[in-house]
Amino acid sequence: MKEAYTSMKEALSPLSLYSFENSNISYELQTYSDEINRLNKKTLEMLFECFIDTASTYGIENREIIIGALRDDLTLQKRRQMLNLRESIDQKSFTVEQINKSLKSFSLENFKVYEYPKTYTIVVDALGSYTDAQKAWIRSQILKIMPAHQVVYVVFNGPSWEQSDSKNNDFTYIDSLNLRWEDIDNLE
Repeated sequence: MKEAYTSMKEALSPLSLYSFENSNISYELQTYSDEINRLNKKTLEMLFECFIDTASTYGIENREIIIGALRDDLTLQKRRQMLNLRESIDQKSFTVEQINKSLKSFSLENFKVYEYPKTYTIVVDALGSYTDAQKAWIRSQILKIMPAHQVVYVVFNGPSWEQSDSKNNDFTYIDSLNLRWEDIDNLE
């Protein structure tokens, strides 16, 4: 982009009305030019911050705040990737493959998704160690992106759903044992 002073000088020179060598008009144009250049720089910065792929400061932060939480613990590249994934979620995003992609949109990397079509249930098992605050945030983000009619359970390092299913303990059998919740969780 051409500097404002040079552009103004080129536009006014053919008129032959102004002398640009150490004249008041030259100094005045330079003053205007400095401000125009500053405004151009600020406008370009604002333009870059409007798009995820070019944003690097407040553009990224504002989008993160809109979708949930500031993620300044991640690299800029990871934050951009997360935002692009989140913005690509639509009504067709709820196959198991798309749910995996959606879960990565808020930087959840280690998880398993189990689908139970007969009961319209999806279980997300987040693996790893999380604080209570992180668990609450992860749970809220998962529930925020899932359709309202979908039953979703979020567990953290829970027993494997395959193991639980292989036991074939139906409700009637479990209820007949008169166990407490802790006992049911540890039921072999």
